[in-house]
Amino acid sequence: MSKSRQGTMNWFNTALIAVILMQLHSTSLADYSVQVGAFADHTSADRFSDTLHEQGFPATATPASASPDALTLVRVGPYPDRKNAEETRRRLVSADITGFLVQNPASGDTAETDSQAETTVIAATETKNEPAAADSMEDLFGMEEEQDEASNKYNFGGFFNSKYAYTYKSPTHHSMLRNTFELRASDHLNDDISWKISARGSYDAVFEFENFYSDRVEDNRRFEGAFHETYMDVSKEDWDFRFGRQHIIWGEMVGLFFADVVSAKDTRQWVAEDFDMIRIPQWAARAERFMGDYHAEAIWIPFMTYDRIGKPGDDFYPVGTEPLPGIKQVFRSDNQPTRDPSNSAYGLRLSTLKDGWDISGFYYGSRDATPAFFRRFKDGPSPKFIFEPEHKRINQFGGTLAKDFRNFLLKAEAIYTLDRRFLVDDLNDSDGVAKQDTVDYVIGLEHATMGGTTLNFQFFQRWYTDHDSDILFDELENGASFYTSKDLTSRLEGELLFISSLNREDWMLRPKLTYDLSGNWWLAVGADIFGGERKGLIGGRFDDSDRIYGNLRYTF
Repeated sequence: MSKSRQGTMNWFNTALIAVILMQLHSTSLADYSVQVGAFADHTSADRFSDTLHEQGFPATATPASASPDALTLVRVGPYPDRKNAEETRRRLVSADITGFLVQNPASGDTAETDSQAETTVIAATETKNEPAAADSMEDLFGMEEEQDEASNKYNFGGFFNSKYAYTYKSPTHHSMLRNTFELRASDHLNDDISWKISARGSYDAVFEFENFYSDRVEDNRRFEGAFHETYMDVSKEDWDFRFGRQHIIWGEMVGLFFADVVSAKDTRQWVAEDFDMIRIPQWAARAERFMGDYHAEAIWIPFMTYDRIGKPGDDFYPVGTEPLPGIKQVFRSDNQPTRDPSNSAYGLRLSTLKDGWDISGFYYGSRDATPAFFRRFKDGPSPKFIFEPEHKRINQFGGTLAKDFRNFLLKAEAIYTLDRRFLVDDLNDSDGVAKQDTVDYVIGLEHATMGGTTLNFQFFQRWYTDHDSDILFDELENGASFYTSKDLTSRLEGELLFISSLNREDWMLRPKLTYDLSGNWWLAVGADIFGGERKGLIGGRFDDSDRIYGNLRYTF
């Protein structure tokens, strides 16, 4: 064979192999997606998909089946592997968009049965973004791949959020005019190393014209700024490592926190706030590995970040006991542990997928991010009770599960906590707290109706396994929640969240309307209404903090 003909055949074989490999690769690209909604109204699904596109997410709106009554599913993706899909789900959670991972049918299937066409929920865990696993043309054929100009540019984004609130319970007062700005940037150094930097700052202008709050509250809320998610990712074969300030979200339910034990939280507005404004990332080192259907994760937090609880006199300060006549109450500042290795936190989580069931179990040992209020009595001419918030070490064992049943999503979480402290009403108690072990669990069911409405029901319970009769709560504390959302027009969405104790009158109601102004702007108006007994876990203790609010956000 002549050299020219041999060269032609080599070129032809190379091209043929390239075409075959690219076809195989394109077939595998539709493996995983993140489902973020199911709509009866296709127009609403398209609008939500467009909104996600504007935020940088590759979303699509597709009917669930050929039936004319089928729901329209909104999904982000597809992605070639589970790691990329899970990283996108984490980004969505950071943007306060709830989603779960699904495994798409193989694109090469031509005659699917109904059971084959069903999607499967994949473990909702957090991993770093990993580039597609396909070999490059340079690796396959020794040819230099053209560089995408855009790939060498930093990715910038962020948001501006302005929220005003007015407390209409006596004494009425302006309670918030908080302006928050976040800026973030990220890039890949190479296929194995990437980074992200973000910072968030806020200014509450309510103190410019409102004298209701004390100087301590004003100093705590007026200005603040800090790094937000700021980390470096390193990949090595099946291992992924993340070093820096990061969100580690092990649980996600509606309206309340259960298995989300690692995140610190800004509770200065209780839970009457979007979760992306409540969660505070931790400075941590995290290692992850995928092994077939299993995912293992280990974390170490050398210096913990703790909950922001505010100052006494603020609307949602966590403790407000009734003072005794002639005895003053003094609340010390939060006594956070020193930055010492002995105060570090560590955890291990293992998740798997079995027959469509996403199941995980975890252990987490830490200082309690939520402080216990230790109490001591000081006698003298001006007797007083002194309360000091402290963070004692606790250990937690827990698990989560999720399962998608077409139009229904079942989720559940359970946590066993050892050695958490709780206030007691025995004034003779030496430190005012009792050490208790608790079991918390929640079961939730979500359904998208044909009327374009999402319905979510949850039942939750806390069991004090060695119940001390002096603590403020019953041995079994039961509660339930109801959430619904509906697209009222192509741009207007209504929401309602109601959470209540089943042991006593103790509840919270949050109605909300959100209007899509244009582009990346949206406006929300709503109310946070609380009621019930002062000793409640949910809303009774904040009965004087009922408020209406307006919220304007721009995302870029």
